[in-house]
Amino acid sequence: MFDKSIKLIEDGIGTAYPCAAVAVGIGHKVLRREFFGHRQIQPKILSITEDTLFDLASVSKVVATAMLTLSFEEKGILPLSAKLSEIFGRTGNFGDCTVHHLLTHTSGLPAGLPLYDMMKSKFDMPYIIFDAKKHCDPGEEVCYSCMGYIVLQCILEFVGGQPFEDLVDEYVFYPLGMEKSCYNPLLHYPGASEIPIAATEKYPHSGEWATGHVHDENAYFLGGISGNAGVFSTLDDMIAFVGMCSEKGIAKNGKRFLSGELFEKAVTNFTPDKKESRGLGFQIKGDQEFPGGNCLSDGSYGHTGFTGTSFYVDKKTGLWGIFLTNAVHYGRENRNEYFKVRKSFYDSIISEFNI
Repeated sequence: MFDKSIKLIEDGIGTAYPCAAVAVGIGHKVLRREFFGHRQIQPKILSITEDTLFDLASVSKVVATAMLTLSFEEKGILPLSAKLSEIFGRTGNFGDCTVHHLLTHTSGLPAGLPLYDMMKSKFDMPYIIFDAKKHCDPGEEVCYSCMGYIVLQCILEFVGGQPFEDLVDEYVFYPLGMEKSCYNPLLHYPGASEIPIAATEKYPHSGEWATGHVHDENAYFLGGISGNAGVFSTLDDMIAFVGMCSEKGIAKNGKRFLSGELFEKAVTNFTPDKKESRGLGFQIKGDQEFPGGNCLSDGSYGHTGFTGTSFYVDKKTGLWGIFLTNAVHYGRENRNEYFKVRKSFYDSIISEFNI
């Protein structure tokens, strides 16, 4: 089953990306699971393994930051309606922005800022962001904002009373059985030099290949732990996560991670009339351009990552696909080749499933 879809992935090795880990399933049932290629080409060639860690890039926004926020909402720790002015002493033009706005990228915060050139210490972080020019009023437009998720990180640490990575471990990775997912794998694992990690891009400032160091520049500056990026995960851990999404909040151990009502809210299209369709962390398939191709049903949900990672769940059937690569190891200008394969893969799994 899904032979054509898997062949599409295999054919991209060596041109669109050096390696790929791919799976297809429904709920917590895995229908196909395959690995191809080399996790590293430079400075030396290393083959992919089944426990290779991938830099998830912006998939981290959903897997870690959004899930922690939703968990806190359900536990009564942080309401989605909370305004920034109720949390921070100074919020610039963003006091009326809510947690809900941050999750749906409708906060009015700018898409990105070079925090690595602007900050003197981590404690400056939210206030430098709040001093930025407002893109729009909250709720007016979708502006995909890494800054909004970095603000969410600050909020979650404040209300959770622990470092962000510890909160994610306790409230997300542990209950979902994501045993190998982490930030900063070179610090997280003993004997980290032996841990298989998919290499990403060469850092222009150091000439160092990013193997176990987060690719995103702001997350790198913030010590590898950030609300917008930084999670490293294996295919099997992502299968546990996406299976929960397909089962609408039920973890692989059968326990509820999120209530069905809250999960349905998370995958609701809150911005159908704007330039992107957004749920609470999730990309949603609406009438706009969609990274997951054309064949997923309306309301399908998932996310992409800059390094070459993605997952989507079909709203109608619960069928899901996970496609993890290190496309940027060939350079970020090469990603268009990966984009073509990504769309074809998600279209293909739906087509093959419906035969």
